[in-house]
Amino acid sequence: MSNTQINRVSPIDDTMDGAARGTNIVNTTAVVDRLPVGVLVCKINKTNVLEALFANEFARDVFALEDTTVLPCPLDTVWNSADSHVLAGQISDVFRTLRDSSFEWSIRGEGIERFLTSQLMPLLDHEGNAYQVICTIEDQTAEKLAERNLLHHAFHDALTGQPNRVLFRNKLEDAVSDCQRESHNTGCAVLIINIDRFQQINESFGHSAGDRFLISMASTLRRCIRSSDTLARLSGDEFAILVSRFKDVNEVEMISHRVHAAMQQPYDLDGNEVFTSVSIGVATTLSSSTHPEDLIRDADFAMHRAKGAGKARTEIYHRDSHQRARSQFHLETELRRAVERNELDLYYQPIIDLGSSKLHGFEGLTRWVHKDRGFVSPVEFIPLAEETGVIVNLGRWAIKAACMQIKNWVDEVGTDKAVPVNVNVSGIQFARDNVAAVVEEALKESGIDGRFLRIELTESAIMANPMRISESLHRIRRLGVKVALDDFGTGYSSLNYLHQFPIDVIKIDRSFINQLERGNAPYKILRMIGMLASSLGYEVVAEGLEDLEHIDMLRTLEFGFGQGFYFSKPVDGSQATEFVRGHLPWSQIDLASS
Repeated sequence: MSNTQINRVSPIDDTMDGAARGTNIVNTTAVVDRLPVGVLVCKINKTNVLEALFANEFARDVFALEDTTVLPCPLDTVWNSADSHVLAGQISDVFRTLRDSSFEWSIRGEGIERFLTSQLMPLLDHEGNAYQVICTIEDQTAEKLAERNLLHHAFHDALTGQPNRVLFRNKLEDAVSDCQRESHNTGCAVLIINIDRFQQINESFGHSAGDRFLISMASTLRRCIRSSDTLARLSGDEFAILVSRFKDVNEVEMISHRVHAAMQQPYDLDGNEVFTSVSIGVATTLSSSTHPEDLIRDADFAMHRAKGAGKARTEIYHRDSHQRARSQFHLETELRRAVERNELDLYYQPIIDLGSSKLHGFEGLTRWVHKDRGFVSPVEFIPLAEETGVIVNLGRWAIKAACMQIKNWVDEVGTDKAVPVNVNVSGIQFARDNVAAVVEEALKESGIDGRFLRIELTESAIMANPMRISESLHRIRRLGVKVALDDFGTGYSSLNYLHQFPIDVIKIDRSFINQLERGNAPYKILRMIGMLASSLGYEVVAEGLEDLEHIDMLRTLEFGFGQGFYFSKPVDGSQATEFVRGHLPWSQIDLASS
């Protein structure tokens, strides 16, 4: 029935004269046709066939019935019988049970699927038998499509259209469950893929170009995986691949090889050829946990190992590596607490005048005795402190601790007998902290003269930030504090630093001392260093002295000072105080006769 036909039908019966209209007789057929829901009335005929007796305009539109369609007619002829069984079955049940019913169903036609909700109500005769069933039809297509769209966005990345982290985890959980039901030789794997230097693409071409690059990257990665695998975008420049089932880890490695090979081809970005690489971390149920979150975590850990090893490579997760990382994480936490709670100690290794055997000074060395682990080597915790930034607070503590110890010596033995302490300062601290201000504050708090404090730094520290460090060292020198260049001779530009930076003391690395023999190359190099230092007015300290023969050679080369286990290991503050008082265990050594 067309809209024109509907409009010609009045809801008030107007076939009577004016007097009759006053009775307000309702034209129910017209009313039902105007309802915003479909109405279908069905019966079961004498041959036990379900028939449609009536369909209002809305129902006719749902079923795409022509105006020429004559009712009643068998229900399965109203529309495609492949879709009619659901409705027919529900209506038949109501005829049998005599109870109201509601259900959801769908109908397809002309390439469109419509989602419907229906209420079924039986009409009963005086004997209580159903002679007809009324079916209402509401079109829920818009709501269903909106729900589907919302669901899609909830589980997919808006930019690339790939599954997001939530859907990836759900699929991973299903894959793990499937593998656990199968043979122990069947596993699933997670590959975490991080784009190397993606930030440079954003900075060079803009974020819009970066988004287009990510879309292209998703397409490239899809071509590298099997149809049974899942590609997801986890975050800005990070993708993940779920290998849902494999028998041999070589199958997983083959996928990573294909990804790396695909990265050899350039991307066209607004007419610019862009080459990139990826770092891949792999975790499998055969080598890692079977918990989905643990697999993702372990693959991510392996990916960061790949980045740390030089990028553009794949690393497969191994439990022992992760255990070390977890141990380092706990150690970092405990190191932070140790610095905050002042649980570290500053030990002192004496620096000796090689000519007189007198105490010339100390090198302050941080020591950590853990309450459970015992002594923790500086080789272990100093690099960790530098990596995590804890070195800044640790360095401040060491400078202040050294100054307070010197203050105690000055108070006890006076300025004539008190000796300076060298404190090592990391290049990380120079980069992140105002070292000159820290030194100045420590000197003021302790009330000592700057000549009793010396700052040591390595060549690598200078190379990392030469301009900033040069400025800081000049400020430190103006406080009366001397500067020592540690590990001299291990770098490539040591001599260049001597005239570029305000250096007072050079410390010869133990690697030279260990190889020292009369007349060999290290001996000749040290002789030249000694001559250079003497002509330029530098103080020279040889590190790592462990035997008398080396000490004798250094005296022959006119080296003034040395330190090492031959004289003393690093000692705590109380023992160092004994040395300052003049109780020197090495004083009996007759260096002149060695």
